[in-house]
Amino acid sequence: MTAPAVVLSRSGVLRLRDGHPWIFPDHIERGGGEQAGLVQLHGPADRARGWAVWNPRSRIPLRVVARGAGAPEPGPLWWQERLDAAIGARATSLAPGESACRWVHAEADGLPGLVVDRYEDIAVLQAGCEWADRLAPAVAEHLLAAHGVRGVLARHDGGFRRPEGLPEGVALLAGDVPHAVTWTSAGVRRTIDPWTGQKTGAYLDQRESQRLAPALLPGGRCLDAFCNDGGFALHLARAGREVVALDGSEGALAQLAANAEANGVAARIEPRKVNVFDHLRELTEQAARFDGIVLDPPALARRKGDLPQALRGYKELNLRALSLLAPGGRLLTCSCSFHIGPEEFLHMLRAAAADAGRDARIVEVRGAAACHPRRLAFPESAYLKVVLLEVTGSW
Repeated sequence: MTAPAVVLSRSGVLRLRDGHPWIFPDHIERGGGEQAGLVQLHGPADRARGWAVWNPRSRIPLRVVARGAGAPEPGPLWWQERLDAAIGARATSLAPGESACRWVHAEADGLPGLVVDRYEDIAVLQAGCEWADRLAPAVAEHLLAAHGVRGVLARHDGGFRRPEGLPEGVALLAGDVPHAVTWTSAGVRRTIDPWTGQKTGAYLDQRESQRLAPALLPGGRCLDAFCNDGGFALHLARAGREVVALDGSEGALAQLAANAEANGVAARIEPRKVNVFDHLRELTEQAARFDGIVLDPPALARRKGDLPQALRGYKELNLRALSLLAPGGRLLTCSCSFHIGPEEFLHMLRAAAADAGRDARIVEVRGAAACHPRRLAFPESAYLKVVLLEVTGSW
């Protein structure tokens, strides 16, 4: 059966040529129909230009899967080859002692809207578009058959599917997935609940920065703000740091306490259930001092319209954190808001340092872990910004 065609405007052809995998309604002249599925892309002169998955009800109606006039039509199982290739690439990027990673990073791996995270022998899947949602059961069965997992869970909560008009919820897709899964990273053991934990159970995009945190931050007293279940705090405490860990979630702090006990570092971590914004202000008023601070808040700009308010929020957090650092102290500050670009984030940090009366140098700029590949023509895949600052003076 021949796939239907979608005719792109000239601007749509330029976007396709530039390599971005998303094509919006104003880039489309005609075609596609009411049925979601695979379509062939054409230019205004009706020349074939590639292939995409189509959903007329989505704010991103076209997600490109192949480019070029000569690109063959993707067959019904083309996704298996890309899935296997993505998983195979991670086998060489994991450090010794790592047992969790992102197996599939959606468009960055050529699989639109599909995210798969692995924790030991279970996989957690998220489908962010209609095509990935329709494919999810087959992906789950393939993971069981070909990649040695014992269970696959769909985490379709959290609101990310609403713009696509897809139902929300959590469901077992295949096999068995327990409520407690323990995985390791550089000797630190973490137990998560894949059914209820953040994202797919943990923030795997910070896995490498968490593992390197003891080398990035100085010894002494550290602060982990928005600590969740302790990804940074556990690594810092295992390296001998004393850590004050802040979060507003009682469940996350309970998991942190259990993980700290399991790793033998409970005596070095002080969990505090607080509003982090308010508590940082209180610590500043108390003239508290820390040698190292991790600042890893949730996304403050989920939509473009949130940008002005989000930048004010990030500035407030970083101003307080910089004010709390002892001379020579270091701040590892992060933003997972992809609407805030790297230059905007650095500009905000400059303003925060100026208002805090601190001279600071950039020691290192990092991004997401290697299992979250960043595609050059897809800046949305480089959403995580991690900047390491060192205070060199005050006024």
